[in-house]
Amino acid sequence: MGSRFVIDTYAWVEYLLGSEAGVKVRKYIEGETCLTPSIVVAELRRWYLREIEAGRRSDREMRIHFGFFESATEIVPLDASLALKAGETDFLMKKRIKNWPLADSIIYATARSRAAQLVSGDPHFKDLEDVIFIETTAGRCRP
Repeated sequence: MGSRFVIDTYAWVEYLLGSEAGVKVRKYIEGETCLTPSIVVAELRRWYLREIEAGRRSDREMRIHFGFFESATEIVPLDASLALKAGETDFLMKKRIKNWPLADSIIYATARSRAAQLVSGDPHFKDLEDVIFIETTAGRCRP
């Protein structure tokens, strides 16, 4: 089996923006086995709705991209087993990292439970085990 990668919200946004960081993410999305946690789908929906409201994106574009998310990656649902792992991750990470959000626990637990590397530009994940950290464009893609 080849490498597996979990793509988080930051990485997806950079990819969609076509930024320099997004170019780095492309090889993981388009050339590997990649997974997208269901919480990332929710965060991407929120990001898109903000972008549409601001006039930077269209509803049509959002529908096309969500079809791509589903065809290019495996969407990983938050089931009871993963929720338990995420709860434990959240408990431990809040002791180590200031302002660590529960969504990040779900994303990181998804990667760990699937023996995958996490591709992210979120500063919370910087320097964590099994994370491929992609520098993002300052302030542009806060999901």
